[in-house]
Amino acid sequence: MKSLLWLVAATVALTAASLASAADLPLPTKAPATQAVFNWTGFYVGANFGGGWSRSAVSGSAASALTGVGVFPETFAGNINSSGVLGGGQIGFNYEFPSNWVVGIEADIDGSGIAGATNTCATILATGAVAACETSSSRLNDFGTVRGRAGYALNNVLLYGTGGLAWDQNSITHTATCVGAACPGASLPFVSNNPSLSSSAIGWAAGAGAEWAFFRNWTFRLEYLHLEFDGVTTNYTFTGSVAGFPFTTASHTSSNTGVDIVRVGVNYLFN
Repeated sequence: MKSLLWLVAATVALTAASLASAADLPLPTKAPATQAVFNWTGFYVGANFGGGWSRSAVSGSAASALTGVGVFPETFAGNINSSGVLGGGQIGFNYEFPSNWVVGIEADIDGSGIAGATNTCATILATGAVAACETSSSRLNDFGTVRGRAGYALNNVLLYGTGGLAWDQNSITHTATCVGAACPGASLPFVSNNPSLSSSAIGWAAGAGAEWAFFRNWTFRLEYLHLEFDGVTTNYTFTGSVAGFPFTTASHTSSNTGVDIVRVGVNYLFN
């Protein structure tokens, strides 16, 4: 009987010791789920497509020399409202800091179909009479920018602002009709030897956008840009004839042009 009691007592003591040791062990925990963090650092190349609209305020002066009639100093002014589609490509580099701030630089070039027309009438300075009315068709053929970018990354979403240098290349076509008392007839068309010209300008660009990394190295963006070209001057000379009379027109124009662009793009990031 005593042996049995000693056996029970020993068993109870061993069980208690085992429970005490188990209480000192750390509780089991579930491993935290890991989430991949997108890295925006690296070079990228991509393509874009969108639309734009612009407004140009144009003013200037001209001197028309009509053989056998005289020389007529003139002034003119008007606005050209344009719109159209555009598309091109971009290349750039991003660097993401540990704090999730991202900085970079980007260059792009786009072909454009942004076009419009206006009708202006030249006024002879000496008499105040209207000498000719002219339709000017303008088209933004190409433009490009070199811009800095700065933004904040929410993992695979980047919100950014951007700004820098812009350039453009325009073509303008003129058609005119002589309607004033100084013309040889009541209403006669000008026949010009060089009715078209092209010009380039340097300005600035600024905007903002959002970019989303949707699959590994691929990103999709939505972007707004404003391009501004102010105080752009152009000098050109037209030659031709009206009612058989040769004429030469030397013109000086000044324009302020703002272009607004909304476009989407896809980039491949080499990170």
